[in-house]
Amino acid sequence: MSRSLLILLCGLCSVAAQAVQLSRGTAAEPNTLDPHRATGNSAAPILYDMNVGLTTFDVRGRVIPGAAESWTVTDDGLEYTFTLRPGLKWSDGSPISSADFIYSARRLVTPATAARFASFFYAVENARAIVKGDKDPTELGIAAPDERTVVYRLEYPAAYFLQNLAANAAAPVPRSLIEEFGRKWTRAGRMLSNGAYRLAEFVPQSHVLLEKNPHFYAADSVAIDRVRYYPTQNLSTQLNRYVAGELDILLAFPPDKVDWIKENLPGQLLIWPALGTSYFLMNFERPPFDDLRVRKALSISIDRERLAAKILTPGEAPAYAVTPPAVSGYQVPRPAYADQPMAERMTEARRLMAEAGYTPANPLELVIRYDTREETRRLVVALASMWRPLGVKASPLNSDFITLNKAARTGDFEVLRYAWFAPNDDPITFLGLLESTNPNNYSAYRNPEFDARLRAANFMLDPAERLAALSEAEAEALEDFPVIPVYYFTRRFLVAPHVKGFQPNPRGLTLSRYYRLER
Repeated sequence: MSRSLLILLCGLCSVAAQAVQLSRGTAAEPNTLDPHRATGNSAAPILYDMNVGLTTFDVRGRVIPGAAESWTVTDDGLEYTFTLRPGLKWSDGSPISSADFIYSARRLVTPATAARFASFFYAVENARAIVKGDKDPTELGIAAPDERTVVYRLEYPAAYFLQNLAANAAAPVPRSLIEEFGRKWTRAGRMLSNGAYRLAEFVPQSHVLLEKNPHFYAADSVAIDRVRYYPTQNLSTQLNRYVAGELDILLAFPPDKVDWIKENLPGQLLIWPALGTSYFLMNFERPPFDDLRVRKALSISIDRERLAAKILTPGEAPAYAVTPPAVSGYQVPRPAYADQPMAERMTEARRLMAEAGYTPANPLELVIRYDTREETRRLVVALASMWRPLGVKASPLNSDFITLNKAARTGDFEVLRYAWFAPNDDPITFLGLLESTNPNNYSAYRNPEFDARLRAANFMLDPAERLAALSEAEAEALEDFPVIPVYYFTRRFLVAPHVKGFQPNPRGLTLSRYYRLER
């Protein structure tokens, strides 16, 4: 080997050795990296690292300018005009213009896209009708007067609209790649993004590797060169890797290890309230879940306080409503049964089940679908035990994350454990889970009066009046027992001491672009 070649190779090795890499543990492998189709809390951090909408979030979860450098809003709150930053580029250096945002917004609400979060943009003119298939995507209330201007027209004022535009679902996607490769446009080496990082590798059952995007508009402020995500649903394995120094940030860990973590990893555990709720779906389209007596009995017989004390992570609070208390300014409704002694609730639940025709001698047999995480299994086993005295024989059925989501979307379940984390600090995201036309209403609950209350609240300009109206609407819906809320999530992270810049926030946003490593 020549001396010059040796010097070159050594130089390349030196550059590689100097690259700063952040290693992160996440609970499940993303079903896709398409920001319009991705589902799940585990996909979100990866997508936020790769994409940025017209607005984005700062390290504390506050809305700031993203791909748009500025915007104006009309006095009636019905028209938003955004000015794009000059020189925006995709991760390959090709230009981004307003046309890319028009295409992406239309694709999001196109029924064939089947975007889970399309409902977040129902406020946009004609969006709801397009999602239902009643109008063409070209009729969406969005326009591009020139290459750097994007105009949104709304059907009603949406106080949360700027927050929704910062969500992954509002990220621009490259039309040319999608039209050429279809769903395969997100493969490593092909995929384009516009955020702080771009996709370098995606090895199933192994890792997702991101590398710094040199064409990101704020690339000079990004201190970390590579981010490697290691997905696994085995929380004990994740914790072991963190303790061994293989991971710098850990999204989740076994709840029963909290005391050990506090003692052995001082200062590294962060827990705070989240904009998220854990609940169980009941399929209204399958008897006997169309029977209010059965739904009520299943819900009131759950001892949520005991679950919180024995099974859940410290800080996770019992839930009797869909909207969590972490939502700013919102009065979470509390059903009357929540304050009744458990003995009284069990007596009422047995009576209701007997009226519906079910007793221990003639049990209701049902299947509870759930994800494969150990903490969820323990929760499901506990619920089955609590339901047994009612004459309910519940059989647990675990599924991987992708299969579970498919079952929820297609109605292939009787009872299914689900979770919802909001990208915005507003109750409408949670209440939309109960709206008749919302694609995330997997229980198929229908209540025209509740739908009308939500629509009326949309037009209220006074924030306090609007929040009060939404609270009343939720209280009314809870009387139908449309789902079974069980607990409110906390965000829980393990963060190594050498990771600097990490800031807890209710959204649980952890964008790698804001961190640095000091080993």
